[in-house]
Amino acid sequence: MDENKYPTDNSANPSASGFDSYPTPPKRTTKFKVNIDGLDNEPPAYVPTNPVRTQPAATRQRPATGKPVNDAARRANANARPTQTSRPQQPVPAKPRVQEQKKKKRKKKSQLQKERRKYKLIRGTLITLVCIICIAIVTATISTMALSTINDILSLNKESSGVTVAVEIPEKADFNKVYDILCDNGLVKQKFLCKLFCKFRHYDKYYSSKQKKEIFIEYEPGVYYFETSNGIEEMLEQIKVSNNVARDTVRLTFPEGWTIAKIFERIEKYNVCTAEKLYANLDIVGKQFKFYDKIKAPNGRYLKAEGYIFPDTYDFYIGEQASSVLKKLFSNFQSKWTKEFTARAKELGMTRDQVITLASIIQREAKDSDEMPVVSSVLHNRLDHPELYPQLQMNSTKEYITAVNEYGLFNEVYYSIYLDAYNTYAVTGLPAGPICNPGLSAIKAALYPKDTNYFFFCHDSDGNIYLAETAEEHQRNTERILFD
Repeated sequence: MDENKYPTDNSANPSASGFDSYPTPPKRTTKFKVNIDGLDNEPPAYVPTNPVRTQPAATRQRPATGKPVNDAARRANANARPTQTSRPQQPVPAKPRVQEQKKKKRKKKSQLQKERRKYKLIRGTLITLVCIICIAIVTATISTMALSTINDILSLNKESSGVTVAVEIPEKADFNKVYDILCDNGLVKQKFLCKLFCKFRHYDKYYSSKQKKEIFIEYEPGVYYFETSNGIEEMLEQIKVSNNVARDTVRLTFPEGWTIAKIFERIEKYNVCTAEKLYANLDIVGKQFKFYDKIKAPNGRYLKAEGYIFPDTYDFYIGEQASSVLKKLFSNFQSKWTKEFTARAKELGMTRDQVITLASIIQREAKDSDEMPVVSSVLHNRLDHPELYPQLQMNSTKEYITAVNEYGLFNEVYYSIYLDAYNTYAVTGLPAGPICNPGLSAIKAALYPKDTNYFFFCHDSDGNIYLAETAEEHQRNTERILFD
């Protein structure tokens, strides 16, 4: 290469040498022109080769591929009015096989629609029937419950079944307790509805305008007998403590020395209460009194309450409750037994039950009240000297069991047991219990006997008494009565 052809001026940059400097080409001073044939000629007319572009803009479809049409051109084509109208394209007739498939699809669709309508109809019918059945069941249930509740309350359609249920009402039982007992014994079927009715009718409590507070209804304790046909109102009215307003009454007198069996027989005879209910309520009502719990009942004692039904005149209501009747009888005895009697019995070393037992024997053995202190002295002398006379030897004690047995209150087995327990010719001291219900004179005679030395007595047919201090003297008195 001719180094002089491209001179290098290193004066400006003395450190540049070799490839570190780039040669500067010389400037061209001459002009040149390139001639291209046909460049200045008019371009030939554009003849489109695509037949689609020959269609009017309105009917021309955009090609599937290619560059997107300019927005201005698109608007121009859309607003341009077609120069010629194109004929609507005639549908190409489908092939027979395609038509048959469409026909089958339409037929299948029609069948499905029919089946759906049929299913809807059946479903609607079933739903309607179910609703009707449910309404009928609910209506029948409500009607049955309503009729059953009415029967429980008023016993309108209940027929007497002859089934009697014994119901025991404890002491201080309120409405809820009484109602539960009646339900537990099968006397009430519709428990909830009947209870609402009873509370609505104020069988549990009521408002007292005088006292300005709620008063709870009291119910009489005792044993009650109801038939399954009785209504709840009828049963509650019988148990409820009643003021007995505007009811018929009867006045009954029980003489001294009567037994419980004879007293109850008279009460039943005058339609006050049945003897069966009275017997069933004896212990229940008796437990409400303090003296009753202190009574000891040894083996062979017939009735614990015998001797404590005080003989007197009483006023009863017709159809009165057994518990109410017994309360009157026991209350009268309790009022008659004074503190003085208790103190005197303690001096004698006797219990109240022993005093009543002794008084009952005096009541049956003495001719009258004047004779009672003397008879009492004979019994006391024997009790005070058991080493000489261990047995009382009173005929009245054996006669008591024989008389009670005539009422059919116990069988032969119990008759033998009671007879042994009340036979004062066999037992030592007092019998198992009182043999009658003594009066006040007999009780006083038992507490305050006459001071004598007699150990025997007997009566003639006229009721005259013969007293003796020894067995020999008593034998002579007996022979005198027999042969005179």
